[in-house]
Amino acid sequence: MSNKWIYDKVNSLVKKYQTRDPEELIKLLNINLIYMNPTKTLLGMYRVILKNRFIFIPNNVGSLKKTVLAHELGHDQLHRQECIKGASFHESRIFNPTNIYEMEANVFAAHLLISDEDIISMIKYAQSDRELAYEIGVDLNLLNLKISEMAKMNLLDINQQNSFVPDSTFLKDYKPLDDDWNDI
Repeated sequence: MSNKWIYDKVNSLVKKYQTRDPEELIKLLNINLIYMNPTKTLLGMYRVILKNRFIFIPNNVGSLKKTVLAHELGHDQLHRQECIKGASFHESRIFNPTNIYEMEANVFAAHLLISDEDIISMIKYAQSDRELAYEIGVDLNLLNLKISEMAKMNLLDINQQNSFVPDSTFLKDYKPLDDDWNDI
């Protein structure tokens, strides 16, 4: 599926429901949101059980709650048919680039949580991507993904902005091979 299609899907949802809040959208879309007991590694999970849609998150997810909910909502909107056929999506790390479904859910979350207008109006004043992420109130990885997606779709010309170059080391300590999928 194209990233432009994902972008259009998010904008359609935002226009229809007049919100970017993933928890509010989950309620409006009649998706069951289940808070689980604290876990060590699981951040979120999306499943379809007997035609009912569920998002499960641990009640200790903390500051990543909005990001996790937006990511799982992305699975609902983009990958529901796979789940109806028996697949489920569960994450111990949101920014796991090893799987196309996870990448698409991340793109969905980036477009949902960060408006184009916020990027365009604030990028010229930020001294760094970290500062911009802080000002917008989102994870640095999500911000850099949003900027990258906007540039790919020619919605943002980074060369014409009086802006920073995103920190290319934001994933330097991430080691996908260290992910322990047995704890999920």
